[in-house]
Amino acid sequence: MILVMAILAASTALAFGVSSPYWEGNPLTIYPGETKTAQLGYQNMGENVEDLTVRAEITKGGEIASLSQQDYVVAANTRDTQVNIVVSIPASAEIGTEYKVTLTSKTVTPGTAGGIGLGVGMDTTFDILVIEKPVVQEALPEEVAGVSNIIIFVLLALIILAIILLVVIQARKKSKKNK
Repeated sequence: MILVMAILAASTALAFGVSSPYWEGNPLTIYPGETKTAQLGYQNMGENVEDLTVRAEITKGGEIASLSQQDYVVAANTRDTQVNIVVSIPASAEIGTEYKVTLTSKTVTPGTAGGIGLGVGMDTTFDILVIEKPVVQEALPEEVAGVSNIIIFVLLALIILAIILLVVIQARKKSKKNK
């Protein structure tokens, strides 16, 4: 019986997985006081797989991270079920502070009230690094645009002045010829 249960659990384990764009050495970067959504992915690939219900829980880093929902249906032969983890860093966090968030994912077997529900569980841990918000000079583009507008107006004024001078010079030449 134990051997049969182990084989069933192993075949399920091969079908379900979690993908993350963040790992050790590639953390989610965030500013103090900022809130971001980290998107991880559930996949359910393999032969003879069925739809799965997966229960997600933040087991580490719950002081800064929360889930947008707890249960996810992961369709058979898909790899794009998004898990949204909302990460909020306190405004008082120091630059360089590192956090770890662990998402525990367990498959849930429906209809096992009172019985044993075999399932697969896995932890996915990723790093969060608090970085300094870059200083953006928002006035710079307006200043550049203002300087560009001034240059355009000066050039237009010079062109108009040159045209007027040409017309006046031509008129004087004609009046001299007529005399």
